[in-house]
Parts: sequence; structure tokens; C-alpha cells
Amino acid sequence: MKSKAKILVVDDNKGIRAALEMLLPRFFAQVEMLSSPKSLQSTIRELQPDVVLLDMNFTDALNSGNEGLYWLHEIKRMHPALPVVLFTAYGDIELAVRGIKEGATDFVVKPWDNAKLVETLKNACSSASKRSRKKEEPKTSTLFWGSGLAMR
Repeated sequence: MKSKAKILVVDDNKGIRAALEMLLPRFFAQVEMLSSPKSLQSTIRELQPDVVLLDMNFTDALNSGNEGLYWLHEIKRMHPALPVVLFTAYGDIELAVRGIKEGATDFVVKPWDNAKLVETLKNACSSASKRSRKKEEPKTSTLFWGSGLAMR
């Protein structure tokens, strides 16, 4: 079943974006692609995605993941509840743990398994949806101190 979610993919690799443009629209209502994180904040404001799939490296010579962590912090600073799934070809356990500790919802290593990637994004959407519903639900209490009319 196709999700109503909107996914924002930020990856500088044209081949990766092309593959995701073929895969993700079969499962999600809207998929937007950015080749650079430079317009990330304005795109998030306009699109209001349910999840961001964020590459970790945008400079060819670097593969430390620090660029992705920088942009993760920027997203979380402006949109703390927005789930971010980190995406990299240079994955290691230390980088994944660091990304999760710093606010990422999950971490996917390239090359990815299609079913696992889709499931990861759906889970991120689901957890975001549950968090927003929790915030909207009014907190009521049935505990009364006293039996007078005003207290009831």
C-alpha cells in the first residue's frame, strides 16, 4: 500500500537520485530530490516532508560524514521533530552510532536493499506521525480532589 508521506532526498550523486526516483514514488505520495543541501532549509519549509533521506558526503574528496552531520544539526535546529535518515556509501558502525546519537532516526548504507530502505523510511514516517499525534492529544485527568460541584 502506498504511503501518503512526502520524502525529501538530498544526495549529490545523479545515479543515486535516478535510482531513488524510480523506486520511491511507488511507495510514497511525493518524492523530491535535491542535489545539494544548499537549499535544504527553504525546501523543507515549502515541502514540509515527513522524512529527509540525507547523504553524508557532498564533497568528492571527503568521506568522513561530517558534512552530513552538519546538515543533520541544521535540520534538527530548525525542525527538531522532522525524522532524518542518514544515507552513505562510507558507512561504519561508529559513524552510524554518532549520527543516531546526534538526532538521526536511522542509518542506511549504500548500496541499499530496496525493501529495507522503503521499510526504514516508512518506519520513520510512522514514528513521526505518532509523535505529532501525541502532542495534539489533550491530556485529561479523571482524578478529582473533593466532591463539590466546582471540582466536578
